[in-house]
Amino acid sequence: MKENILAITGPTSGIGRATVMELTDKCDRMVLLVRNLNKGEELKNEIAAQSDVKVDLIHCDLSDLSSIEKAAAEMKDKYDSINHLILNAGVVSLTRQETKDGFEMMMGTNYIGHFYLTHLLIPLVLNSEVKQIVVVSSDGYKFSPITAPYFKRKKFNPVTNYGKSKLGTLYLMQALYDSYQDQGLKTTAVHPGAVSTNLGKTPENERIGNIVYKMLDPFFLSPIEGSTSTVKAVEAPERYNGKYMHNGNIVKIKKHGNDIDARTSLISATLDVLNLTHL
Repeated sequence: MKENILAITGPTSGIGRATVMELTDKCDRMVLLVRNLNKGEELKNEIAAQSDVKVDLIHCDLSDLSSIEKAAAEMKDKYDSINHLILNAGVVSLTRQETKDGFEMMMGTNYIGHFYLTHLLIPLVLNSEVKQIVVVSSDGYKFSPITAPYFKRKKFNPVTNYGKSKLGTLYLMQALYDSYQDQGLKTTAVHPGAVSTNLGKTPENERIGNIVYKMLDPFFLSPIEGSTSTVKAVEAPERYNGKYMHNGNIVKIKKHGNDIDARTSLISATLDVLNLTHL
């Protein structure tokens, strides 16, 4: 019998950390994909203090495509399969920033980074017994539909840009379901995708930060509350396959969240910008 392996992005704080601590008894090995290895070591020690689950750390910066490639290559060298891949990491930015590859930071990290990582790791997921991908999205997708240009738009609004990145993750789940369900892949998107935070507020941007925080706050929960949906998805892959779920309840998606043409256009543009032929 193969080792039951769970891999997760963004595990060192917030929802990710709470999720990891809740799932230590659901797998044989946890692979923590971390941007900060020091924080990863701290979490690894914390897990070891309460569980016998094996824990591996792999450096992965989702805002850097080359880092994603290295992480995926390392995983392919170490593991034959991944039962559960949890796309949990996410960023919120008050000001327009760019990834190393020139994408707007939230779209580049929350959506493109996870898209590319999934593309590289899906053979390992499909080679497992469970074959599950959980996408941590957010009801923030309701803020805005998405149109081209997708990744390098100069106009910036922290609320709508965050919403677009989370709509992208919802479309990613749907595309995975359509493309791989016949191969046994179980995919679920869950809310929420962020935890209550100061959103990087500084004295210089505090006013706008307070406004943005007030708008986004309903979509942010405590780490424990936020982890519940992901934990439930891992516990019941079949029940929530192809669905958007919150706290165990399947949630109806707004019209633009089910726009097949918009999704197809975004997925196609993503494949083009990443020089890929398929998801």
